[in-house]
Amino acid sequence: MNGHSAHSPALSPAFRVLGPLEVDGPDGTQIDVGGGKPATVLALLLLHRNAWVSTEQLIDAVWSGRDVPASAQNNLKTYVWQLRRALPDDRIESRPGAYRVRVLSGELDADAASALGDEARALLARGSAAEAVTVVRRALDLWRGCPYDGLTDDAASAVDRLTELHRTLREDLADAHLALGRPSEAIAVLRVLTDEEPLRELAWARLMAAYRLVGRRHDALAAYQRARTALVRDLGIEPGAELTALHLEILSEDTRRPVVAPVSSNLPPRVAGFVGREPELESLRGACGVVTIDGMPGIGKTAFALEAAALSGHETQQYVDVRGGSVVAPTGGLLILDNVDDFEQVRSALPNDPAALVLVISRRRLAGLDRSGAITLDLLAPREASELTEVGQILSAAGGHPGAIRHLIERTRNRQPWTVARMTAQLEDPTGRCHALAELLNRFDGLVEPAVQQLYRRISTVGRFDLGQAARMAGVEAEAMIDQLMDLNLVAEPAPGRFELLPIARDHAYRLLQATETRRVKAELVA
Repeated sequence: MNGHSAHSPALSPAFRVLGPLEVDGPDGTQIDVGGGKPATVLALLLLHRNAWVSTEQLIDAVWSGRDVPASAQNNLKTYVWQLRRALPDDRIESRPGAYRVRVLSGELDADAASALGDEARALLARGSAAEAVTVVRRALDLWRGCPYDGLTDDAASAVDRLTELHRTLREDLADAHLALGRPSEAIAVLRVLTDEEPLRELAWARLMAAYRLVGRRHDALAAYQRARTALVRDLGIEPGAELTALHLEILSEDTRRPVVAPVSSNLPPRVAGFVGREPELESLRGACGVVTIDGMPGIGKTAFALEAAALSGHETQQYVDVRGGSVVAPTGGLLILDNVDDFEQVRSALPNDPAALVLVISRRRLAGLDRSGAITLDLLAPREASELTEVGQILSAAGGHPGAIRHLIERTRNRQPWTVARMTAQLEDPTGRCHALAELLNRFDGLVEPAVQQLYRRISTVGRFDLGQAARMAGVEAEAMIDQLMDLNLVAEPAPGRFELLPIARDHAYRLLQATETRRVKAELVA
């Protein structure tokens, strides 16, 4: 999108330097300024807009790091002539030994972004957060890449200033979202910013405050630890006073404040260090009716339901493990039904209250009951998974599976560094990985019915596959089998007709394959 298309005419720049150089004519159409050396000349003139730039400085920029030809002065005059022909209104002026470009107020996108930033902060100070969001987004829309792209040392100071402005605008956007009661939007902005700038303490403080606002105290404390790790590792310093004070304040909240708990609840404790799932949690805010939550073993279904319960505000909260006994239907509030294999197990237990929220947790995608929503928990995105650990071998082996990450972290806890190195090196080998994940993989046993077992085992040896390959491996038509594996959240279809066994499920299927082959070899030896 061209920068001018998203903004009012008064703030629509004619010159855009927040990315590759672009120039608009009076009618809004893009002007071809030639690219290459002419574009470098214009970019440097725009960097010093309305000020004289010497021919020596222009020549240094155009031939940066290369031998300057004897014809450089004449070449420069040619580039300026080309720019004068392309630009309207005699914008480039000259005097002996120097040139300048005339730029009016609001015509340069860098100036427009700075002005919009000032306007947004003034709106925030006046309490006009909604207007501030609009203004900040207009400013952020101006960015198309690195400022003054192509200039080197000449633009270093301006690039640093504009990069800082870009960060500040995103912090302002987060502040506006928080002021509007939209902590999830603020968290999304701040997590990207802290990933990009892990030494930016103010961004960490805002992220901690946003987590705190939605009751995610453990995430706020985990954010502090990540900030401290980055500061100590990269700068050799502890967090500053503001970040430290906020950390201590959050740590002491449970003792200083009365805990606002449901009037009636038997919910298990929430999982410490829960990460991700913001869109799914947001979708349950204020929800009612029956909502199913499915996903493979260890993906964090119960932990997610407990997070949703903490944000629900229901005074009555009941948790029932369906495998452990009968369900007594509450008169209302929130009900979590865990380990459900079939809707018929729980149909009679649903409360007769339209305001109640029932979270039905299953390893398989359920059907057959009216529901207001369905949530499938997928693998964590790489950025989310990295919040649990920085160990690359663990992240690679787990493939975004939170249960696998936690299991492998626990396996290496309190070990000597050389022991951890040896154990994580084992994760690169499928057999070693299956051994390390054995406790988690046991939870997959019995999930796949015998008729589908052969296909399940054999697809562990391939990456992506299609229905034809699946049929050859199964020995029969396999589409119904693939559908069963997808309903169990073991197989995904990333492209039409192309399937893949998901991480961890692949390790489980590979373990079954190895065991089957071992039994076959032993049987042949006996025979």
